[in-house]
Amino acid sequence: MPTRKTAVKPRRRPSQERSRESVDIILEASAQVLQAYGYKGATTNRIAERAGVSVGTLYQYFNNKDEIFDALIQQEGINYLAALEESIPGVDVPLRQAIRELLEAGYSHHRLVLGLRVVMRNLPNVAYAQRSRYLRRELHNLVVRFLESRGPLEGLDDLSLAADVIIAQCEGLTYLGRVDRSAEELIDVLTEALSRYLLAGTTT
Repeated sequence: MPTRKTAVKPRRRPSQERSRESVDIILEASAQVLQAYGYKGATTNRIAERAGVSVGTLYQYFNNKDEIFDALIQQEGINYLAALEESIPGVDVPLRQAIRELLEAGYSHHRLVLGLRVVMRNLPNVAYAQRSRYLRRELHNLVVRFLESRGPLEGLDDLSLAADVIIAQCEGLTYLGRVDRSAEELIDVLTEALSRYLLAGTTT
């Protein structure tokens, strides 16, 4: 006789203001725990303790830590892109300084972005792959908008390709460097490298 499957109890949705606040507190705690202990050390017990809630309360909103980090990636990805968008300097700012200001905005989230990349590397499932593709696409579009805002740049006819080069340089130095560098060091080096690249065709 076939066994009857037990229905999975749906998780509570954060429809009320208090519930939304609880979810926000849990996500903030998960970001702090992720930065302090890494993905493997970021247990639900530690997240609940940092959030000041019981583990039972945490499980009212999330089935496991992977669901917490999925929500965190979505939230922080949106915040990260919004912060960069708001930080695009005006056209009156010289290009070199504009590049530095945009890099400073990006690297103000440096530690959390590193942590979220570790999460996505450890959990290469469909949801995380989708999050990664979305973030990369939106970041690429943002860099293109930045380049467009500077007006025509000599020698840069393909702004989409230029955006790919800029992102690749930032990612390569940040994540593939043989020596760990501080955000300040990365900003200095990248400001110089990207300025030379973007101004290569300018004679003045």
